[in-house]
Amino acid sequence: MSLRNGVRRSISRGGDAMKRILSRTKFVTLLAVLLVGAFGCGVGGDTGQLSLSLTDKPSDDYDAVYVTIARIDVHKAEDMDGEWMTVATPGRTYNLLALAGGVREQLGLVSLEAGHYSQLRLLIGDAHDGGLNILGHAHPAANYVVDADGFEHEMKVPSGTQTGVKLVQGFDINENSTTELTFDFDAARSVVRAGNSGKYLLKPTVQVIDTSVAAIIGGTVTTLDEETPVGVGGALVNIQVYDAGQADAKDQVAVRTSTFTDDTDLHRGDYKLFFAVDPAGETFNIVARKEGLMPEAARLLVENGTAYTQDFELEEITESGTVNVAITGATADIPVTLSFRQTVTLGADEVVIEVLSLGVVNGDPDPITLPAGEYTLVAWTEGKTTFQAPVSVTSGGTTSAPVTF
Repeated sequence: MSLRNGVRRSISRGGDAMKRILSRTKFVTLLAVLLVGAFGCGVGGDTGQLSLSLTDKPSDDYDAVYVTIARIDVHKAEDMDGEWMTVATPGRTYNLLALAGGVREQLGLVSLEAGHYSQLRLLIGDAHDGGLNILGHAHPAANYVVDADGFEHEMKVPSGTQTGVKLVQGFDINENSTTELTFDFDAARSVVRAGNSGKYLLKPTVQVIDTSVAAIIGGTVTTLDEETPVGVGGALVNIQVYDAGQADAKDQVAVRTSTFTDDTDLHRGDYKLFFAVDPAGETFNIVARKEGLMPEAARLLVENGTAYTQDFELEEITESGTVNVAITGATADIPVTLSFRQTVTLGADEVVIEVLSLGVVNGDPDPITLPAGEYTLVAWTEGKTTFQAPVSVTSGGTTSAPVTF
């Protein structure tokens, strides 16, 4: 069914048991069940265990994304001194994109005093672990990417990040039980290219998922090839929340999690998303897009501990135009996020979805091709007021979109 601005609505198929969801996907999982000798290995009467894992939202922009995790700290709510407690010092350089298909690397298990912990802190390392990368080269830096042409690019870590990525995510450690948390690392949003300078920034975008209140959505993204459905590899699928009541325009559409579909011959088009859900259940907008194809959206009520199947069939773009974005007033070396959004009707609800997001540093992005239609461009950067303006994309035309902070 066609919707406003050409975005199509997809019909979902309800979930049964989690085990029915395909485990084959570009879903990056690294189990980091962490050991700290200072807390001991046993679980006493007033202690519980903390299991931590690292998951990446894959990116198809790079062959590898290497990130060094130096330390993980936690903060207990009742600690009035504001002190942080180190629970892990991995000191490892991880290729997030290599740990696909549910690969897990066990590092240990932490025992913690029972109680409520209010925050976690993830510290990015500045020294690599001495290993080799996918090219057989020694790591050139602690944090870097390998692009599609095999070139290595160090990622600079902004000064604020060097003191740790603070994650305000409360969790409880109960006596004689295990609490499982997952660091959901979004590589696509964390790696920012600095315009045409050739420089890269690492701006970690991380969420924490409590696996006890998590849900799974999986399915297949296809398109028609002479009336025959074929899987679409490398399609972006993300879970979005729309809240028109947010005062800041950038917060009205929030991407909860995202992934790319499998691009192997056997499972091309398959995807799986694992994410946290409010215990009362939440309604999400699920959006699938691929360059050269029309985006498609679905709206789904999701409950924790439940699995769902959501398929998409993307149509070829028949009319498209180009947008030239010119940015002024941004601060040097500070990323600018550009979000192109559309208003669509999903079921009985009129909502706003994000159809394209990209980060830019020190310059303007390359010309952007979008399906013809009406959009709202929302842009933001640290320390500046959020910018928004309507953008009309016409078939075969070029639209100028100045962004001024």
